[in-house]
Amino acid sequence: MTYTTYEHGGIYDKSYKIKYDFSVNVNPLGMPEKVRRDIAENISLLEKYPNMNDCALLAKLSAYHNLPEEYFVLGNGASEIITLLTQAIIPRGAMIPAPTFSGYKKALTARNCRVTEHILRSDNDFRLTEDFFTDVKRASTVDAIFICNPNNPTGALISRDFVKKIADFCESFGIYLVIDECFMGFVPDEKKTSAVSLIKDHPHLIIIDAFTKLYCLPGLRLGYCICSNQRILSELNALKPEWNISSLALLAGEESIPEKKYVQETIELVAKERAFLTKELRSLGFTVFGSDTNFILARLPLTLLTTSKSHLVGSSLTDRLAIEHGILLRNCANFSGLDNSYFRIAVRNHAENIALIDALKKVP
Repeated sequence: MTYTTYEHGGIYDKSYKIKYDFSVNVNPLGMPEKVRRDIAENISLLEKYPNMNDCALLAKLSAYHNLPEEYFVLGNGASEIITLLTQAIIPRGAMIPAPTFSGYKKALTARNCRVTEHILRSDNDFRLTEDFFTDVKRASTVDAIFICNPNNPTGALISRDFVKKIADFCESFGIYLVIDECFMGFVPDEKKTSAVSLIKDHPHLIIIDAFTKLYCLPGLRLGYCICSNQRILSELNALKPEWNISSLALLAGEESIPEKKYVQETIELVAKERAFLTKELRSLGFTVFGSDTNFILARLPLTLLTTSKSHLVGSSLTDRLAIEHGILLRNCANFSGLDNSYFRIAVRNHAENIALIDALKKVP
């Protein structure tokens, strides 16, 4: 029995008896209890069409971000927003830093867009630097840039100042800048780091966010984008299906904003447990790259990388953890710029994190 590297986390052979899933980077606290309770108490909403014309969620998003309601477009998860954006922008060429989430490239290539990847360097913790601008200028055509901040799977955060520099650059060249901030909620002082405050003055800037990660609601599929460009907003609203959000998803979104105590507890737990995992993994010889969010990118110890069969070691480790210990990691072999020796590890609660470290100690 061998483990297959799937396109996304959370997918595995059901014959595995998985107890701890570190391949999916959602909130280790689970969904907010109030949201869980309200979903259970309002299950009858599934018998009704969602009311998209009188949407309390849009009003809450507007108040939270201090932006007009018309700047927001709701989607069936961030993935639908990404797909709709490629149809609204219709770029001929796009630039994407890599490694990153595969959904951008998939959606762009489906629209016959030529995608150029700017490969990030491991010796810089895969962080975006000034040479990105050089690559954009060298490319023959770049109509759009897609960036994940903090980045998936590296966990690296782009500073607010550098994001503004990219946004200003894109405005000067008429390039659409799409920033996926689905993991920004795990960052302390989110509003000081997020690019949302740049929206009004940058009509080529589009920000994507979702309730999937921070509020642990991947099954409900609820995301949104923010943009001040009326043409793009009109295109998105025309392209999306008539009832693309379920009644329960709308309710969950409404009840999640703002869950200040829950979010603060999440940030504190993630910071503490990320530090624990980083220390323990490094003590076992793993290379751990700097992360600013709820997962970390790690690489096999050098002693294993120098073996003659190093290309097999990554799959072997993943297999043994899944089969012998019921622990699932995300092998990063199918991310551009990475290989079989890299793993994305979600930050879970302390008991689960200890179980992972104990299992790794038993796998030579």
